Amino acid sequence: MNIGLANQFARYAGNNGIDIYKVIEASNSQPYSHIHQPGIAVGGHCIPVYPRLYLWNDPDATIVRAAREANAGMPEFTIGLLEGAHGELGGQRVVVLGAAYRGGVKEVAFSGIFPAVEALKARGATVVVQDPMFTDEELTALGFDPYHLGEPVDAAVVQANHAEYRDLAPEQLPGIRTFIDGRRVSSASQWPGVTYRVIGTPATA
Repeated sequence: MNIGLANQFARYAGNNGIDIYKVIEASNSQPYSHIHQPGIAVGGHCIPVYPRLYLWNDPDATIVRAAREANAGMPEFTIGLLEGAHGELGGQRVVVLGAAYRGGVKEVAFSGIFPAVEALKARGATVVVQDPMFTDEELTALGFDPYHLGEPVDAAVVQANHAEYRDLAPEQLPGIRTFIDGRRVSSASQWPGVTYRVIGTPATA
């Protein structure tokens, strides 16, 4: 529910010219506030599953249901953010960075990679996936087309906050026009000449 609240705050903030990260920093300066960080997806064996177990026993738990729906909708929201920043995605080559459900973990249980790729394909994009923890063969077995840094792309979406993505630069993604930072691992200053967007911040370029 805490993550769902952060994601709802982020969606509102980004659409209304507010930087949610400044709001969160100010709010969390108070001793009884601990707003979480928003992001493209919530995965893993626990957080996406346990609310469903609870709802099975208590179907009237509307707050739990709403939070789960808010989190489950973030991959589609993020790809919509890309579409709004980049334009028509049909025929565009888009790399999703990170198959894992979170950084530093070689695990795809309920990962946001699956709905993110699905949302991109639904818009006609050519989708490739890169993850430093997975081999090409492993990515292929998961149903993805592997991508290697240095190959041309039109756009990129960060899905997992792997440490390796903190130092990415445009020359490693030649041809890139739009970079959607779904985990806030980078910064606009690292992407000169590229449209850079973060969930929960207003469009400035």
